[in-house]
Amino acid sequence: MIAISTAALRDLAGLLGGVALGDADRSVSSLASVEDAGPGDIAPLLHRRHLAAAVAAAQRGACLLVDEALAAEVALEPFDRWVHPHATWAFAGVLDRAVVLDAEPIVGGGCRVAKGAFLGPRVVLGERVTIGEGAVIGGPGFGWTVGGPDARVRHVPQLGGVHIEDDVHVGPLCTVDSGTLRPTRIGRGTKLDAHVHVGHNVELGEGCLVAAQVGFAGSVRLGRGVQVGGQAGFADHVVVGAGARIAAKSGVIGDVPAGAVVAGYPAVPRHRFFRGLARLYQGISKK
Repeated sequence: MIAISTAALRDLAGLLGGVALGDADRSVSSLASVEDAGPGDIAPLLHRRHLAAAVAAAQRGACLLVDEALAAEVALEPFDRWVHPHATWAFAGVLDRAVVLDAEPIVGGGCRVAKGAFLGPRVVLGERVTIGEGAVIGGPGFGWTVGGPDARVRHVPQLGGVHIEDDVHVGPLCTVDSGTLRPTRIGRGTKLDAHVHVGHNVELGEGCLVAAQVGFAGSVRLGRGVQVGGQAGFADHVVVGAGARIAAKSGVIGDVPAGAVVAGYPAVPRHRFFRGLARLYQGISKK
C-alpha cells in the first residue's frame, strides 16, 4: 500500500482524464494492489485475469481504476470506479502523487553482501542471505507506459521494494527490480546463479534453483521448488506451478502446470519438443 495525496475520484479523472462512475466524490488516500486494497484505497485493474480479485477488493470498500477495455464487465457495475482509456498511464500519474520515504535497507543476521553490490530503498533481507558481487537489489523496474492526450512515454514509479527471505543466494551481477506497489519477493532457500534478472513484482517460491542468464519479466510467479535451466526467458504474468522444471533456453510465454517438464520456444512438454525436433531433422535429411 502506497500513501498518496488525498483526492476524490472526480478530481483524479479531471486531472488525468477518464470518467468517474458510481460515487464520484469518494476520496482515496492510498494506492494498493487488488489483492491488498480496502477502504480508502484505489486499486488498478489492468488485466482480465485480476477481475475476481478486483471485485473482492471493491467488496472490501476499495475504489477501482479500470482499463476501458474491461469497463463493460457486468461484475464491476455496482462499484465506485474510475475508467480510463489508458489506465496504466493514469496509474503512473497517481503514483506521482505518492508520499513515500526512501527507507534504508534492512539486513538480517548472518547476511553477506559482497563488495560492489547495491541495496536500494525498501529492500529487506532475511537471515543468512548472500548477495554476490555487482548485484543490484531494489533498483527501479522497467516500468514505462504510453498514453494521455499526446501519447507520451511515462515512467511508472516502482515503490514496492524487494523482500528476500532467509537462506537465499543471489549470484554475482544479478538484478532484482523493485516492485510497483508490493515487494518483489524471493522465497526462502531459493538460489540464483550469476546474471539472473528478476523483474518488478516477480514472486519466486521457496527452494527454487535458477541457472545463469535467466530472465523473468514483470509479475512472473514461480511455485515452490521450480528448477530453471540457463538462458530461459519468461513472459510477463506467467505462473509456473510447484516442482516444474524448465529446460535451458526455453521461452515460457504461458502458464506451466505444477510438476511439468517443458522445453523449447514456445515452451511445451519436453517429450513433445523432442518429437518435433526429430520430425524436423527427418524432413531435412530427406532433402
